[in-house]
Amino acid sequence: MADQDIYLKLLTQGLSGGAMQAVGIEGVELAQALPTELPAGALRVDTVWRMIDGRIFHLEFQTKREATLHRFLEYDTRLTHRYQAPVRTVILYGAQVASAPDTLDLGAIQYRVENVLLQHFQGEKALDIVAKHLAAQAWEPADRLRLALAFGMQTDNRRGVFSQALDLIQHVPSANEADLVVAAVLALSERTLTDEEMRLLERELSNVSKILDHVKHEGIGQGLERVARAMLADGDSVEKIVRVTGLPRLTVEALKPH
Repeated sequence: MADQDIYLKLLTQGLSGGAMQAVGIEGVELAQALPTELPAGALRVDTVWRMIDGRIFHLEFQTKREATLHRFLEYDTRLTHRYQAPVRTVILYGAQVASAPDTLDLGAIQYRVENVLLQHFQGEKALDIVAKHLAAQAWEPADRLRLALAFGMQTDNRRGVFSQALDLIQHVPSANEADLVVAAVLALSERTLTDEEMRLLERELSNVSKILDHVKHEGIGQGLERVARAMLADGDSVEKIVRVTGLPRLTVEALKPH
């Protein structure tokens, strides 16, 4: 899909160049988005890329605490087998998750992931940094993720964070950066927003970037299906997923693993 390809290329660039330093993840330089369907079974990872150093970068989004890492170990075993390369896995947890396992000890197998707990980051502080950078004309790649993830960080004033983020998005310094911010927001914020917030956000994003029109039907649709699959994996009900994503019930039912 051409529109989805545009979106994935922008997301690949948007998460590179030091962007993930905003949440403490160093050394992520992505080269190519890879298929999310895993062989030998009906499994799908959230997002996966080949890095410029040849390793595989696997990024997962979780709204609930993962009790064990067995599921991710299975994903990464298949990724390693498929691409014959080491895998680096980062799990991004929403602000409601205070802790999560990062190591699985199976004796002969020692498996480790990197967790990002958004509860440890303040939405107001992240946006204040962005505002200062914009005022000083010192925009940096990490500001993309500060804007994209502020919605899901810890905050005492969610409405204020949301409003400030919408305002700051309007002042991203270039059309190219605006596209990168939009791609990051669409990929990272969907599961942290209410239906009304998502509608407001889409309206504001349409004002700063033309890519939203390109991915609105295919890109966002694919993104919502990714969200639905992840929510199913988290154990959320079909009713809740339909309410959060706006996808038809039959579509959600079809996404259940068989």
